[in-house]
Amino acid sequence: MDACRLLLLLGLLAAVAPLASAQLAPEFYKDSCPDAEKIVAAVIEKKLKEDPGTAAGLLRLIFHDCFANGCDASILIDPLSNQSAEKEAGPNISVRGFEVIDEAKKELEAKCPNTVSCADIVVLSARDAIHLAGGPAYKVQTGRRDSLVSNREEADNNLPGPDIPVPKLVSEFLSRGFSAEEMVVLLAGGHSIGKVRCIFIEPDATPMESSYQASISKLCDGPNRDTGFVNMDEHNPDSIDGTYFANVIAKKMPLTIDRLLGIDAKTTPIIKDMLNKPDDFLPSFAKAMEKLSELKVITGKDGEIRKSCSEFNNPMPATGGSVIRISSASPEDLEGLSSGGKQVSGIVSQGSKDPLPETAKVVDGHRKKVAGRHHKLRGDSP
Repeated sequence: MDACRLLLLLGLLAAVAPLASAQLAPEFYKDSCPDAEKIVAAVIEKKLKEDPGTAAGLLRLIFHDCFANGCDASILIDPLSNQSAEKEAGPNISVRGFEVIDEAKKELEAKCPNTVSCADIVVLSARDAIHLAGGPAYKVQTGRRDSLVSNREEADNNLPGPDIPVPKLVSEFLSRGFSAEEMVVLLAGGHSIGKVRCIFIEPDATPMESSYQASISKLCDGPNRDTGFVNMDEHNPDSIDGTYFANVIAKKMPLTIDRLLGIDAKTTPIIKDMLNKPDDFLPSFAKAMEKLSELKVITGKDGEIRKSCSEFNNPMPATGGSVIRISSASPEDLEGLSSGGKQVSGIVSQGSKDPLPETAKVVDGHRKKVAGRHHKLRGDSP
């Protein structure tokens, strides 16, 4: 075999080799930042006391980060005037918890500068929030590094919507190495807590129990359609437990996908089995979360350790003069995207110059963030 063909073969093998946990370790920061996990845990405990809904936000945040292109903290990057980011993707518009990650990162940087990755903070935060919300305690390995790319299109293309057909959803999970059973327990954990915006609820898409549908209508009809929220679990929305399976069978779930799982030939037996074996759920959920947390991670010398989770350490210089990207999302929909409570605003057409000095421009050949007034992050989930 000649040298060129050998190099090509090695390259192909590297491309298909698993990226999961080869360089992760149970105590990766034991020497470099011994208190790293304690610092993150303290921040999460404080935030959950302030807002129990924080757990749902962090659980959704890790899923949307890892499922799009691996657990690499790419969802945390703020969009710039000439570069889109995962935060702008349709499924991510209502993701919350960025300010929690920022607070943990700030404390870690004060204690151990340039050491703990944002990707590890996301994973540790989700683990601690899940346990504090009544879910299982599980171990996570650390040593992830942060991505150098945040691509809106990858999130739009790879994140499943709330009304995706079950066979398509199963296929999406299988392509990432998850079985149908693991898919169900991940959805059960994620959809047993938090709230869903009324605009995502489609009562007529698949059967819904009549009295439950009536209660949904009271919360979401009329002017509340755009602003209202519904608890994912109508009785216990802040605790991760196995009531999800009974609610699915009873057709008392707001999202279409959960009701579809209860009538699909492949997933209905899984739902019923979990319902009949309640003690199996939390251990199964723990194993599935461990697996999710190691999905396509960046390790070793790849990527970087960001100083700020919302921006790359060395943003690439812009090419040309003023490059303003067209966004399909309205400024109102983009409110609350930026970490630290800033909103993204001032989206204008490509090629036109922005007359307002406070909006994003290219200065000295570098991209500048879009500035905006302070805005409280919305408290929604899915």
